[in-house]
Amino acid sequence: MPKHLLAAAATILAAACTATDRHDASRAGLEDDLATVALDGSAAPSAALPPTDQPLAARTAIAAALARNPAFRADVLAAHDAALAVDAVALGPTPMVMLEIGAPLTDTATVPILALLTASLSDLVTRQDRMDIASLRAQAAHLAAIDAAATLSATVRERHAMAWRAQESLRLAEARFALAQVEADRESALASKGLASTRRDQAGAAMLASSRAQLERARAAHSTAVRALAASMGCAREGATWTLERPELPPLPEPGLLADSADAPAARMAIALAAATRIEADLVRSGLAQNANIGTGYMQDEEDMKAIPIVLQFALPIGAEGATRDERATLMDESAALRAEAALQQAHVRLADALDREASARIAAEALERTALHAARAQHERLRTLAQRGAATTKERDQVRMACIDAEAEVLMAHANACIAASERVAASAGLDLAQDAGRRAAR
Repeated sequence: MPKHLLAAAATILAAACTATDRHDASRAGLEDDLATVALDGSAAPSAALPPTDQPLAARTAIAAALARNPAFRADVLAAHDAALAVDAVALGPTPMVMLEIGAPLTDTATVPILALLTASLSDLVTRQDRMDIASLRAQAAHLAAIDAAATLSATVRERHAMAWRAQESLRLAEARFALAQVEADRESALASKGLASTRRDQAGAAMLASSRAQLERARAAHSTAVRALAASMGCAREGATWTLERPELPPLPEPGLLADSADAPAARMAIALAAATRIEADLVRSGLAQNANIGTGYMQDEEDMKAIPIVLQFALPIGAEGATRDERATLMDESAALRAEAALQQAHVRLADALDREASARIAAEALERTALHAARAQHERLRTLAQRGAATTKERDQVRMACIDAEAEVLMAHANACIAASERVAASAGLDLAQDAGRRAAR
């Protein structure tokens, strides 16, 4: 190829590959950002299956989910792909090569040889704007991955609390069934000796049947809850089961958390996408987004006539497309601004609602812990002591023990609900609503 063609090709390639600023942090810091959001940076994600011979803590479950949950990892790959899209724009348009050799049909026909190297003029002219758009979309994808990490973390915490609640409910159901069995055996023995009526014997049998039904429901609920937790951790197919550690309530939120609702990842993502749309609208308004190519090459015919063609190809905005360009751009601008404002308002309302639910759940759990359970345990201990002294019957002690089990069930339910409400608040801090996002989370 002649030297002037090589020089022209080098010029086009140099213009296409000029260095420019871009969103470099999307790939380098994404995994650290995800761990910080989901685990406060105090633990590292682990792809290893948590050991089944140790109580499973919520943080351990979250660390496994970050590394193993397939739906979440797909969201992370989408963020990586958006970062690669920034690199693709930074590399510039792909040069196009065209070679043409004619075949003569008559003796007087020439045999042209044509070689062209062209590049998209539209891409070169709009390159910085497209870099800004790609960078904003990469930031939005980065925030979307953070959003997904917050969702996954809150979901795992919620399901861990539910599974712990089911585990403890099963334990109490087993204790309740054991007491009902003792009571039924006692009444049956007394009835056989004529010391108790048939009605009391039947009542004991009915209580035993009811306790058995509650026990079977508790077993099914426990299996379902543990399976849901394993699914969110990305290990449902392993069939592993764990003894769950009692979930701890996270620290109370900062007083100014609601005022910072606009900083939620979901809100910031909407703002970044709106900014990208505004740049796209400006490109539409200016007409620079029209497809245009520029290039040069080499031409020679059979008579050895040579030339250097200069190629300029562009589309003319003729007709309705050109007339509606400003209107389209204005609509894009307005739509982007409205979507961003809607996201900000939703983030504020979701966080306010979640804060109210968490406050109520915490107060209920603390009140039951201090009053109902404390009183039931004290009464059971008193009756146990009296029974040992012969001042109370074993039946009276067992009846108080049954009431104590019911109070404990109510308290653990309240504690689990408070943990669930705290998970919803953590998610709302990221602009999410776990209570209304069940479909999305069910797939995780």
